[in-house]
Amino acid sequence: MDRKVSQSPELDQLLAAICSEGGELSGIGLADYPIVKEAKALGLIDVTVGDAWGLDDTVSLTPRQRVAMGLPPIVRKPSVLALAMQAVTAVVVRLFGKHSHM
Repeated sequence: MDRKVSQSPELDQLLAAICSEGGELSGIGLADYPIVKEAKALGLIDVTVGDAWGLDDTVSLTPRQRVAMGLPPIVRKPSVLALAMQAVTAVVVRLFGKHSHM
């Protein structure tokens, strides 16, 4: 069931502001804003609350909302460790893999 949610002008402004910043917006106390809480409840954004080292809260569009707002999806690059493990696995398979003789 897919229903269209009517959005308030404040919610549209928040999404536009996040979109204009490349999909992520940071600020002190941002997670406490009522409009941010509403957007999170609707599943439009993800909120990361600041910790003791960085007081800024970070609000980012969910992957589905990024695409809906016309931003490209985030493609995560594999870590160096994952690439190294893949290379080691490929070498081991090449060395000890089954060889079929005709």
